[in-house]
Amino acid sequence: MLRTPVRRLAVRKPISLLSTIRSYHSRDHKIAGDEPLESQILTKSLEYVPTYGFNSNCITRTIRDLNYPDSLQAIISKDGSSPEFKLMLQWLIEQRKNLEREIKQPESEFHNIADEYDRVSYLIKKRLELNEPVIKHLTFGISQLVIPYYLSQSMEELHNLSDDIAFFAGDGSNDFAWYSKRMGISSIYVSSELYQLTDTSKDFKNTKKFVDDKVQKLNNLGNAYNSAEQWGMFNAISLVNLIRSQLVRG
Repeated sequence: MLRTPVRRLAVRKPISLLSTIRSYHSRDHKIAGDEPLESQILTKSLEYVPTYGFNSNCITRTIRDLNYPDSLQAIISKDGSSPEFKLMLQWLIEQRKNLEREIKQPESEFHNIADEYDRVSYLIKKRLELNEPVIKHLTFGISQLVIPYYLSQSMEELHNLSDDIAFFAGDGSNDFAWYSKRMGISSIYVSSELYQLTDTSKDFKNTKKFVDDKVQKLNNLGNAYNSAEQWGMFNAISLVNLIRSQLVRG
């Protein structure tokens, strides 16, 4: 039996893979607010990622740019996480914010799209466009996300993205469809991002078609995952396995 959804607490506690799904409904949707010093440094460090990739060199350069002592690097790894993972996680968070900024622009094409699933497709493609400046480093970044120690944080951020997309697209579900739709969007995003890594078509044209096809299939399903048994067959672990298998293939 599903528990009554509640707001996600700000304090991080040990959580399982499935519990990384946000446990509140669309009406409770929230976007991250002000960031502490650590996140400010990491966000600034992202400016170096297109050149140096997701590595500690980006953080070192940023700290020196800001005229902070090198010892400040210790705050980045104070929780035991590597600089590489922290940079990748911050990248994901910042691109979610950029996606929100995109749809807040009055001139955005997004506002002319009436259908919910067309909006989902548009938002996924817009999010993937944000990968382009770092595409040559993205395989390494994604590989950090599936390190077992980091899985709960990685999956939480993935499902934060799917919740954002569903919310902005106009989804107002408050039953099991809430969970199944977001899981479907997470799966589409992961498979599309992995497809993008090997897409050599101009402006990632094939990736965009891939997204459209996947979203159409989700629409045709009509949120068919409507039981705990079906949910168990299509959970966060399947996404992790998908990522790992595709990274191994290169």
